[in-house]
Amino acid sequence: MRPPSANWFKEIEQSRDRVYNEETNGAFSIYPWLAPALHPKLRSLIERWGVEKELNAREPVLGQVNDKVDQLVLVRSGITARIFGSIYRQASPAMAFSVPGRLACGNLNFFSHRPCIGSYVAVVPSVVVCVPQSLVLRMCRSDADFALLVASEFEKIALSDRLGFGLLALLDIENRFLAFLLSWAVTFGHLEMQGDEGWVRMPLPLRGDALRAVLNCSSATLDRCLTALKQKGDYIVEGDVARVKLERLKPIHRWIRNCEETTDAPPRVSLTNLFERIA
Repeated sequence: MRPPSANWFKEIEQSRDRVYNEETNGAFSIYPWLAPALHPKLRSLIERWGVEKELNAREPVLGQVNDKVDQLVLVRSGITARIFGSIYRQASPAMAFSVPGRLACGNLNFFSHRPCIGSYVAVVPSVVVCVPQSLVLRMCRSDADFALLVASEFEKIALSDRLGFGLLALLDIENRFLAFLLSWAVTFGHLEMQGDEGWVRMPLPLRGDALRAVLNCSSATLDRCLTALKQKGDYIVEGDVARVKLERLKPIHRWIRNCEETTDAPPRVSLTNLFERIA
């Protein structure tokens, strides 16, 4: 993926779900492929005790692509990938991603210390903060409430990944792309009205090989999907900014929410209300 502008990097550091979670005690819904925003307490701990590291695009997060995962790694800027497989050995690895304020890795084997499955690399030039798992684990052993918070945060990431694999198995390419746009839009988008029609404006999402890996499709299939949406007037790209019709996202939002248990904890919020709540 070609690195976008400096302004794009600044925009993806300001996420809607981080603000929403801080106002609602973590009530933001789970979406596919994009790791949920980390709780402020755990995020500040990693930032305070961790070591910062700069990564070039396609550079392994941990030094070597197959290094043992024994760190909790927070993304400070840029985007990193969580890959089932290897971009160096497989033509079509499955990928999810992490943006600023999310974990790049370290959650999957935190308690068991078992070997992780896959690899972790930077998608664009990125900055991460690394802290030993053992240090955070010691805090968990001495503070039961903190241990429950950590387990809850890691559970949310697992739920997001599970949802992503489910969508790959059940949906066609157009709906998979709309699900990806939904995840990106609810994280970074802002509602704009053009007459009576709502549009979501957001920094340009992943594209090219990175997007193809997320959606698990060929380049030709992805090109046809993007062309069809643009020709219908549902998706517009202008430089480092993208816009999508809000109405185009509502059906896939309902589909994803209907995959969940019927419960009001946390309370369900309509897509329109979600954008209106955090302006």
